[in-house]
Amino acid sequence: MTVDLSPVQEYYKDKTIFITGASGFMGKVLLEKLLYSCHSLKEVIIICRPKRGKAPETRLEEMFKLPIFQRIKDERPEMLKKVTIYQGDVTFDQLGLSGESLKHVTENTNIVFHMAATLKLEGNLRDAIDMNLLGTRRALNVAKEMKQLEAFIHLSTAFCNCDQEVMYEKVYDFPHKPEDLMRLAEWMDVKTLDAITPDLLKPHPNTYTYSKRLAELLVRDHYESMPVIIARPSIVSPSAYEPVPGWVDNLNGPTGLMVGAGKGVIRSMLIDTRHLSEVIPVDYAINGLCVIPYQFAKMTERPTEVPVYNITCADHRKMQWGEVIEMSKEIGYRYPMEAGLWYPDGCITTNKLHHNINVLLFHWLPAYLIDFILLLLGQKRFMIRVQNRISVGLEVLQFFTMRAWFFKSDAYSSLWAMLNEADRKNFNMDMDPEETVPMYIESCVQGGRQYLMKESPDSLPRARLQLKLMYILDRACKTLIVGTLCYWTYGLVARLLGTAPSKPLFLPAVSPAAFEPLPGWVDNLNGPTGLMIGCGKGVIRSVLVNQQNKAEVIPVDYAINGLIVIPYEFNKQAKRPTNVPVYNITNADHRKMTMGTVVEMSKRINKQFPFNAGLWYPDPCVTTNQFYHNFNVALFHWLPAYFLDFLMLILGQKRFMLRVQEKISTGLGVLQFFTLNAWIFRSENYASLWNKLNEEDKAIFNMNMNTENTEEEYMVECAKGARKFILKEKEEDLPRARVHMKIQWVVDVVCKTVIVGLFFYYLLKWTGVLAIF
Repeated sequence: MTVDLSPVQEYYKDKTIFITGASGFMGKVLLEKLLYSCHSLKEVIIICRPKRGKAPETRLEEMFKLPIFQRIKDERPEMLKKVTIYQGDVTFDQLGLSGESLKHVTENTNIVFHMAATLKLEGNLRDAIDMNLLGTRRALNVAKEMKQLEAFIHLSTAFCNCDQEVMYEKVYDFPHKPEDLMRLAEWMDVKTLDAITPDLLKPHPNTYTYSKRLAELLVRDHYESMPVIIARPSIVSPSAYEPVPGWVDNLNGPTGLMVGAGKGVIRSMLIDTRHLSEVIPVDYAINGLCVIPYQFAKMTERPTEVPVYNITCADHRKMQWGEVIEMSKEIGYRYPMEAGLWYPDGCITTNKLHHNINVLLFHWLPAYLIDFILLLLGQKRFMIRVQNRISVGLEVLQFFTMRAWFFKSDAYSSLWAMLNEADRKNFNMDMDPEETVPMYIESCVQGGRQYLMKESPDSLPRARLQLKLMYILDRACKTLIVGTLCYWTYGLVARLLGTAPSKPLFLPAVSPAAFEPLPGWVDNLNGPTGLMIGCGKGVIRSVLVNQQNKAEVIPVDYAINGLIVIPYEFNKQAKRPTNVPVYNITNADHRKMTMGTVVEMSKRINKQFPFNAGLWYPDPCVTTNQFYHNFNVALFHWLPAYFLDFLMLILGQKRFMLRVQEKISTGLGVLQFFTLNAWIFRSENYASLWNKLNEEDKAIFNMNMNTENTEEEYMVECAKGARKFILKEKEEDLPRARVHMKIQWVVDVVCKTVIVGLFFYYLLKWTGVLAIF
């Protein structure tokens, strides 16, 4: 049966095509397009190297199972038999071909598409030269032996001449000669080559664009003797129409950013949203490649210079990055990806400092946290490795996203202009389609879900529910962060104004022994001793205390001595009292200090006699504001308690922090009645006990309120007693405890500095001041 062929199809009739790099993203689409639309061709020869233990033939069979080859299997299954695969590699001489395979290639090939390259923008120079430069020379050497060669299309990149303000469709000279670099890579060791790479690359940002530029010079030098052509696609994006809308099979370029941002992994990008996006759908680029040999063959006169095609989008179709990003966000929320790391709401900025802060807080910090949890669970860690790749990728990409690019693509535009209606239908490059840009972005997002993430459309309802939950979590965390910033700001201002001093303190109640049985003796955590230890260990971070009030404490030995003397005095009385005797066993008024004085004194003592292994630097907040106190308790008591018990659960250890926190919370709730009110006691009866004793009894039952020992000396004994009798900490541990406290102080100051810095950072960002810099 005779089939009417369009002019381009007629050109490809009985042709043999040789492709390097057919296993790559563009290579697969080119192979499928030639088999489907140029079905009158004779043969397509591809080379492929073994990979992960799979032979080339096995890899080809797996390739044919991909969705992009489905229409061929449905409509033209016989075309798959026209594909011949040989084991080959562009890093080997003769492309790894020999004997019959080399003979078959050289005697039958009419058109060569040289697409093999390393796309690692961050790769080392030796690999880039070996693949992109030497690989091109090896392909040219094989092509020289082809007896029927009509066109050799070398695939380059539109960004290889980044030192030009406007990139025209021509080859630009460069001081470095391809031959010199190839020789350099052959004899110089990798370490030395890596050391001089930054100087060699200038003005190129990476080894990829540098090696591609040198490869263009190499191809140009063969133009006099060979029909070579250079094609330069810009950033290649998922397909617009064929073989299926949204097809993509790698994370390079915009697809990687789309997936990374959609999964909540990429939280910050350096992009100048005012510049135009330079992307071209892969099917538009491949259709152009297919038509180039046809146009070259139709030329009545051979061009004086090597033909160059900038395969870029038409200027009127280009959109600003800002518009593309906003559109992508909107569509991404309609078609979210499953099981993202966080709500996809990354930051786009041109401020390097702003970006670096975001990367530190929202890339590296979560990566280390997740890997730490995986380590505790005995699972394989991967987030830091992923983050390393993301970090390198973002650093490389910012060169392309932070500057404006201007391309002249007249030659590429001429391909579409010369086609008749039949070829326009077969090889679509229409820059004025009915489909809008949002429709294309939608197909890209859906393609990323389906072909890269292997997420079925049926999973969308679940993914949308997950997105809503992540949104709630994201907003809750941001609210918490803003609340924390406000809290620290309030605390900072309060401290500057002198209204919020803090440190471990002693409160009204029976306190440790002053002299006997041992100075500082105590055996429980009730009253002031519990608060002293809780604050000193950094566990209690907030207490409700009015610092203007007097501290009402009495050493336990003073109280006990009074109790012992009371029966003696009662029985000495000649006449029974009319009313029941009452003794207020309290400190003498002239010995009482304000809470504020106690706090200041405690600061000095706490530095001299710190406790071992505290939870945090002992710097609790002392306030009379109930709301402020409750906020502190929620943030610095309950939150760490839940977190520590969660870690204990993961580690299979006994949980205890919530139980401890419940006791602390109950104790603080009870004590605040006593610490917020002023107490005035009349203690004449208790004072009379001491006055009535003779010298001998005074020496035995000490209640002297005019002792030579100062209040600070007593507080020192209390601190020592708590260490020795309650915490069982040895005196020789003090030097280590002091070092530990200094380290905690540094950590505390660093954390507070970061939090205050974050506050001003978000404040400047919210007010728009940050965008000015």
